[in-house]
Amino acid sequence: MFGDNFAKELQSIPLSNDTVSRRIDDISKDVEQQLFGKLRDKLFSIQLDEATDSIKDAHFIAYVRFWDGMSAVEELLFCKPIKLKATAIALFDILNNFINKANIEWKNCVGICTDGARTMSGRFKSIQALVKQKSPLCIWTHCMIHRESLASKEISPGLNILLMTVVTVVNYIKMRPLKSRIFSGLCKDMGAVHSSLLFYCEARWLSRGKFLQRVYELRNEITIFLEEENLPEAEKFRDGLFLMKLSYLVDIFEKLNILNLQLQGSNVHMFYTSDKINAFVEN
Repeated sequence: MFGDNFAKELQSIPLSNDTVSRRIDDISKDVEQQLFGKLRDKLFSIQLDEATDSIKDAHFIAYVRFWDGMSAVEELLFCKPIKLKATAIALFDILNNFINKANIEWKNCVGICTDGARTMSGRFKSIQALVKQKSPLCIWTHCMIHRESLASKEISPGLNILLMTVVTVVNYIKMRPLKSRIFSGLCKDMGAVHSSLLFYCEARWLSRGKFLQRVYELRNEITIFLEEENLPEAEKFRDGLFLMKLSYLVDIFEKLNILNLQLQGSNVHMFYTSDKINAFVEN
């Protein structure tokens, strides 16, 4: 597009694995130093959480929120592996060492947001208690997303039986490679929008809504597949009341998913207004 001369210039740029890796490290360090520079003279709040990845490794994650000019800014502060026990003291040591290394003043921490776990929110020996020892006027809040997620887990026994029935059917198809391929072929032959089902993971907040929506969209294909397999669950997928309850769950959990995404996007759970910050300064 730009000619041979421009192509030769591009070829002269070193793009080895070590060079690219080194440049990525330099960029990340520069971004980190810019963040530290902004936090050293500003009031800020932090959100803490413990998470486990797909290979079962535990991580301690911290987000920071502060005012930069006329707008609230949120950044990822760190994501550190948890090597041994995830006790409050061990997690606080990770946080405290990082804060000290970055030369950030604990007195500028106006708020801390966590879930309701005893390690995080206990009154005497939790992370919030240890943080308040460093910043006595720090305000603790319970994460709204965690509370909403816990509240949405409890459903009526009748709807729970329906959910477990659907989970059993999906696992029967997904856990067997041959059955999964046959079901995929059936979906393609019937001109379905999707050719596979989704696994349900209880630990992930958005899993239930997407899982049920996919089942409802492929309900006709699932019914035919279950009839060919001579499974008794096929009668339930022919039952109008069963499908009515299924569609109800799809709608409810779609609303909950939208709420979760809006909470994560707006970060209501860790937003500190100018009034609270002014009150903190006055105290």
